[in-house]
Amino acid sequence: MRYNRVIVASGTLRSAFGMRHALVVAAVLVALVWAGIAFAQEAYIGHKLSQQVADLRHQNTVLAAQNQGYKKDVQAITSGTAAEEEARLNGYSRPQERLYLVTAAPSPSPTPPVSASASPHTH
Repeated sequence: MRYNRVIVASGTLRSAFGMRHALVVAAVLVALVWAGIAFAQEAYIGHKLSQQVADLRHQNTVLAAQNQGYKKDVQAITSGTAAEEEARLNGYSRPQERLYLVTAAPSPSPTPPVSASASPHTH
């Protein structure tokens, strides 16, 4: 059987086992706190990275939609339909083609106010 040595320091009795036990507990607590902080940092970084991934995926879908529009524009330019559309917007038409101009109906002009000289004279 092993006995603990008793240390006498400034009039109090302390066990060497108690001091060692306190140091081990303190070291374990420091290690647990350090591990908790490291875990929290990793979780925060993971959350931020997943948010960036979601943002980039959204940007990719927007860019893909824009690319489809650009492909349609390029196809229209290479086939000649864009030139025809631009010419029609500038008032050109094909030979032997009837052109109808559609405009908004003109607004009615205001009625002239009744003048004072048009009223009947009384004598």
